[in-house]
Amino acid sequence: MVIIILIALALLFVAYTKAGKKVANVPAIGGSASGGNVSQNTNIATALPKPAALTTASCPSVISEVATTQKIVALTYDVGTAPGDLAKTVPAVKAANVPATFFITGKLVEKDKVGVQQIHDAGFPIYNHTYDNLRFPTLTPTEVQAQLQAADDLIRSVTNVTTKPYARIPYGASTPEALTAMREAGYCGLTWTVDGLDIESTATVESVTNRITRFAKPGAIILLHAGSDLAATATPRIVAALQQAGYRFVSLDDLFRAATTVPGGAGSGSAGNTNTPAASVSTPNGNA
Repeated sequence: MVIIILIALALLFVAYTKAGKKVANVPAIGGSASGGNVSQNTNIATALPKPAALTTASCPSVISEVATTQKIVALTYDVGTAPGDLAKTVPAVKAANVPATFFITGKLVEKDKVGVQQIHDAGFPIYNHTYDNLRFPTLTPTEVQAQLQAADDLIRSVTNVTTKPYARIPYGASTPEALTAMREAGYCGLTWTVDGLDIESTATVESVTNRITRFAKPGAIILLHAGSDLAATATPRIVAALQQAGYRFVSLDDLFRAATTVPGGAGSGSAGNTNTPAASVSTPNGNA
């Protein structure tokens, strides 16, 4: 009887050892079958895309800046219906090593998918600048939504990422009806705090850099134009000047998360063009 018990215990021990080895060989999430240190501490939640900082419920009016005491700014670029010099601008922005955001039109996608892919591959978020950059006051609410949808469809065909929830309002010009149509379509309407005016015929690297550094302030949304001839050369100078002045560049989402008041409410620009002392002018070549 003792021998039988000993044999049974030996068999159980062998079975337990084999089972333990099988469990040990199952790779952890994000790890390897060898049980090494490859991403064993990965938090699945942090690997998922972060939700946008704003929803349509939190942007009842145009957003041109946020109220914050932190010296933070968001660097944004518009690309209108003409491709411009993206081949130089995108690498220059990447080399500046700061967060940046691009707003592009659907028509630009039709003309320059390679350029759009370049922006996406560089890791910059791409948001909606409508299909062909028409002024919202000239459009019906249905036409506003059609403009946004067409741009989103085209951009997603390249990036496989939606442009919601941010859309740059062409020329900063809107109406209450257009803003309502934007929110119903899932977008918050953004303009800017200071426009570098880099697509003006008289613009120079110095004028663009000086204008932005002069009017930048905590919570500012900076506007440049990725299709301009000056964007590539002005970007590193602007970044260096503002960093020297103590500013930190953040993404749009992080800018909105830092707001001390709800964007679109008290503390945010309602007209969209809050350049001081004069409002930003509209541009004749359709790149605003």
